[in-house]
Amino acid sequence: MVTSAAVQTEDLVPVRSRISWSAILAGAVLTLSLYFFLALLGGAIVFSISDKVSAQGLGIGATIYSLLVTAGCLMIGGYVASQLTTGENHLEGALYGIFVWAAVFVSLLTLTTMGARVGFEAISGVATAQRSNGMDWEASARQGGVPQEQIDQWKQRANNAGAAAQDPQNQRAAADTATRAAWYSFLGVWVSMMAAAAGGYLGSGPNIKFFAVSLNREGREGRPVISHA
Repeated sequence: MVTSAAVQTEDLVPVRSRISWSAILAGAVLTLSLYFFLALLGGAIVFSISDKVSAQGLGIGATIYSLLVTAGCLMIGGYVASQLTTGENHLEGALYGIFVWAAVFVSLLTLTTMGARVGFEAISGVATAQRSNGMDWEASARQGGVPQEQIDQWKQRANNAGAAAQDPQNQRAAADTATRAAWYSFLGVWVSMMAAAAGGYLGSGPNIKFFAVSLNREGREGRPVISHA
């Protein structure tokens, strides 16, 4: 006995993840490349105008420049990642931008952690070498020809700095500064994530829908076709 049944799209198309990791990787690599390129440009500008601008103005300008560069690079990366995919809607495009942001964030965090680890190991190595030689900084300074009066002044400054660090008012000021820095950091990360999502949203392409032609001239159901919405 032969039976005939209409073939549906879901019968032919395999169930797979729609996420394109290659597109996300491409967007993340482009973002990091642009970021480091523009960071070098910013460093060159800072060195060029450092003698013409106050330290406070230079710090504010560098902060604003860093925020704009980070947000702009992530927006471009999210846009490119969304453009390299097919059939995503606006929400999926924004998610692609967030995935690019996450990949870049993890990469920068990994590089920062590796750099801090290398620096810590280098400092530990120097301290270990000094301890093994039985030398302290005072003996090293004396051998280098530093007068004892200068060494005593350095020790007094170190003691004063330690006493100032124990002052409750200074501790509260340091805590307030750390709190503001934490909130500013959170705001910067949030702005960068939204910029990446906006880039993915803007780069999302037309929706692709499958539908079947109902009947042809022979009375048979037509095969599925693709249409851009």
